[in-house]
Amino acid sequence: MLKQHPMKKLLCVLSLFIMMFSYMPTMHAAETYTGKINKDKVFFRMKANTDSDYHALLKLNTKVAVLGIQGDFYKARFDSKEGYIMKKFVDLSSSAVRKLEKTDEIVSNSKYAKASSIRALGDPPGYVRYGASGEDVEKLQRALQLKKCYSGLVDGKFGNQTRDALKKYQEKYKLEVTGKVDYATLTKLFGGVKETSVQDDPKMKGIASISQIDVPNTTKPNNSGKHVIALQQALKIKGYYKSPIDGKYGDKTIDAVTKYQKSVGLDADGVAGNGTIKKLFGKNAANYTLPTKRLDWFNGGSTIIPKGAIFTVKDIYSGKTFSAKRWSGYNHLDAEPLNSDSTASFKDAVGGSWSWSRRPVLIKYNGQVYAASITSMPHGDDTISGNNYEGHFCIHFYKSKTHETNKLDGTHQNAVERAMGASW
Repeated sequence: MLKQHPMKKLLCVLSLFIMMFSYMPTMHAAETYTGKINKDKVFFRMKANTDSDYHALLKLNTKVAVLGIQGDFYKARFDSKEGYIMKKFVDLSSSAVRKLEKTDEIVSNSKYAKASSIRALGDPPGYVRYGASGEDVEKLQRALQLKKCYSGLVDGKFGNQTRDALKKYQEKYKLEVTGKVDYATLTKLFGGVKETSVQDDPKMKGIASISQIDVPNTTKPNNSGKHVIALQQALKIKGYYKSPIDGKYGDKTIDAVTKYQKSVGLDADGVAGNGTIKKLFGKNAANYTLPTKRLDWFNGGSTIIPKGAIFTVKDIYSGKTFSAKRWSGYNHLDAEPLNSDSTASFKDAVGGSWSWSRRPVLIKYNGQVYAASITSMPHGDDTISGNNYEGHFCIHFYKSKTHETNKLDGTHQNAVERAMGASW
């Protein structure tokens, strides 16, 4: 077999390459358009943002070659250098602008890019910052697009172009021009915010500590109103409730209550009961009722309210109260109205006249409430002078007995049971 001469082999290879390139499509340079600077001393910047360094300051009527669009800037060539000039400083024919916009069109992958209204974007974004990325930035960019302040791509990247758009929006709506996402800007742009702080929430004005908030009632999911507002205010100060205060006990409040309960060792049920309110505010809930207890007289109960103790009596039927003092008593408690005012209140509470009838009452002493039964008729000895009550009255508790018979009095015991169903 004959060997091919090296020179001939090289010529064959070259011929093959020439044939291949002859069939390749012709590559055209990108089309450019001539623009004219419409203001004196316009920055010809190195990058498409207002913080970038610049190649030169262009004079009025300087001609530049416009290559494309990037947000609020034209990509341009001047004096053999490529850079960026803000679109508003370049006069360009409308046909050239249309062609550039069509050529420069890029499709965003964001699910928010085609939202037709700010409402369609859903919940407002959070307080995203320069350099952030993600869906909240996409929402912000699309909202600024809809307000004709952002012409870039909805790409979820908070860069110079997004910051410039924010400044433009803030200037347009007479807000503080910071280029930052703040409460005022989000509220104006989205009609609300996703989060608030103690400082910027309108319903926290003048409130810096929990002691400034009135202790609320106990509340639970689906409640609303001023008591829920107080709960949210306290949880915001503690750092558990971050949403705007709205007085509605929904999922966000449930979540905040649950997290707080876990942090302080309470049962994490998401319900703001008395235990949660007391832990938050240092006091019982405004609507908290002390539980009524059964005092077993002969099983340690006779010493719980010692001789000489002053306590309050609440008549179940009338709801009225008066003060009394324990005098003595072995089978049951013997007591006297504390003073003349107490005697007047006692008489008013039982209907205006003294009686041997058994009446269910509650006795409040040392922060506890006990079910009891009384007769109001003054009898026997008395020790308090000047109280306008000549004698003492009897107070029966669970399983206490009468002095005379040393037996349980069924009527008294029935009245004690009725008192067990009442609250202070």
